[in-house]
Amino acid sequence: MFDKDDLQLLYRYAYSLTCDEHNGYDLLQAALEKFIKLDVEVNQPVAYMKKIIYNRFIDDYRHQKIVQFESFEESDLPADFDVQTLEDLLVNENMAEKILQFLEPDEREIIYCWAIEGFSTSEIAIKLDKPKGTVLSKIYRMRKRLSKQFSKDSNMTGGLSYEKR
Repeated sequence: MFDKDDLQLLYRYAYSLTCDEHNGYDLLQAALEKFIKLDVEVNQPVAYMKKIIYNRFIDDYRHQKIVQFESFEESDLPADFDVQTLEDLLVNENMAEKILQFLEPDEREIIYCWAIEGFSTSEIAIKLDKPKGTVLSKIYRMRKRLSKQFSKDSNMTGGLSYEKR
């Protein structure tokens, strides 16, 4: 059904959502149980599992009221919206865990799609079934918060650099 590489990929996805090793394993196990109980033939089992993991994550954390939703309105965007893409932000490997813990779950999913899956912002918007403007807005706000946070923390400022890939 799933080989070792598929399970590793699915675990990394679950970990990127939960930002916790044990919760990532629990989320993956719950999703695998659901997948096995469904006993259906699926053309793309990994993609189907990712959807199960995502839905399970949202259900669990809504129940615990951990997920905070932010409304998006066109008026929230500044007039000089910076369209610099997430690809311009290179993150030091040592900072990755600290950054993931600082982000909201929906932002961690955007980071996962970009860093692990290698999607562009347009592809992320399609994959997450959100308007491109919403994805760009989340990226803008995420970058703004991260810049503010890391400018306060002198230990971590060396890890963020804005370079073209």
